[in-house]
Amino acid sequence: MTDERDVPRPATGQLLALAQACRPDWSIDQLRDVLAQARNEGMTWGRVLVVVAQMIADPMAQPPDLLAELPEPWRHRRRPPGPETYQRGAAAVRAALHHTDTD
Repeated sequence: MTDERDVPRPATGQLLALAQACRPDWSIDQLRDVLAQARNEGMTWGRVLVVVAQMIADPMAQPPDLLAELPEPWRHRRRPPGPETYQRGAAAVRAALHHTDTD
């Protein structure tokens, strides 16, 4: 039985071969470099696979477009705001809506 963490398995050579067959207008060396950079930056193999497949289907896409899909590290380290943030925001909106100018 295969462990779920092992699926999908990286198959860079096969993905490059598919890209080469489907997109002869792409530089396979450039795609190889971009794939390596994306993986080094933390993109999962599953995400790489999906994005490259979408790029292959898009006649306007180029290999560097994969890098636009990199996860933004600050989004993963940032804590979600607490309920007090929403309460302060709602109070500020209410105050602005009911503001009476006495000048």
